[in-house]
Amino acid sequence: MKNRLLSATLASFGLISLTQNASAQVIPGLDTKAGGMVVPQGKAVIALKHIYFKRDSMFDSNDEVINKEHLDATANVTLLALRYGIAKNMDIRIVMPYKQISATAKLGINNVAIDNSGIGDIVMMGKYRFYNQYAYQLAVGAGVKFPTGSTNKGFKKAPPFAQGINTPLPTQPGTGKAEYKLEFGASKLFDPTLRADMHTMYTYRPKAENDYDFGNEFLFDIGVVKAITDKFNIGLEYNFKYNTATDMGNDTNPMLRSKLPFKAFSGSAGYITPEIEYLPFGKPKIFVGAGVSFLIHKDLKEYQPLEKRKFVVRMGYLF
Repeated sequence: MKNRLLSATLASFGLISLTQNASAQVIPGLDTKAGGMVVPQGKAVIALKHIYFKRDSMFDSNDEVINKEHLDATANVTLLALRYGIAKNMDIRIVMPYKQISATAKLGINNVAIDNSGIGDIVMMGKYRFYNQYAYQLAVGAGVKFPTGSTNKGFKKAPPFAQGINTPLPTQPGTGKAEYKLEFGASKLFDPTLRADMHTMYTYRPKAENDYDFGNEFLFDIGVVKAITDKFNIGLEYNFKYNTATDMGNDTNPMLRSKLPFKAFSGSAGYITPEIEYLPFGKPKIFVGAGVSFLIHKDLKEYQPLEKRKFVVRMGYLF
């Protein structure tokens, strides 16, 4: 597995299995956020998830185009999540991200380098399971992403190549504004060794600090996980994201924007993610997993970079 799932750390919102079968237990996949499941009342899960991707390819609409600016960008995002069951059918979760974004590009005669890192915006979500019968679970949730990440004035203008033009960049760790989230999840346990989970989330994003609009977002994830031994699960997911068009503000030079490779994602993209999970004790007390997401389709709203692969690792502990 090329790049060997860099950085090591990880985990996610996913959790425990419904099954009581002692020989094998399946837990939700890497990105399905536990589907319709909630943490049992009085229980908690702490998890660490690390995502790595590189953007050194440029796209426009459905096509890969020439990377005229020789953009080479790398992102490492680490998510620390705590999830706790506050009632029989309800849990809450808090997710704190740490972001590290670095990039180089060449615009005209100027070499541009960006290296930003810091704590991002913290998310708090509540999830309520309203159906739990016949091996089906359905849940809804809502939450807020708080503006805890850095948005200092260094993100307001592009590097010197912009010659003072107000061209905000999408590399700030925070947005400076609260964002609002709604989610729906579903889970189905077919037998003690096979499960399917689905999750959707919509995020409403007001215009961010420094006059950058990251666009509203819709996510859809669906996956199947199969236990192949009492300690190993394998899975396959489809991951889809859609973002509305971004807006860099009224003062941005349109000609410069059309050439600027530093843009937040806008449009749609779909990925297939094969993954593997290790449960060292044969139960979801401790779990460690990894996966690789491969880009399989895209339809972007403008000239922009997009990763062809994402590497994900996660580990978690159930209290």
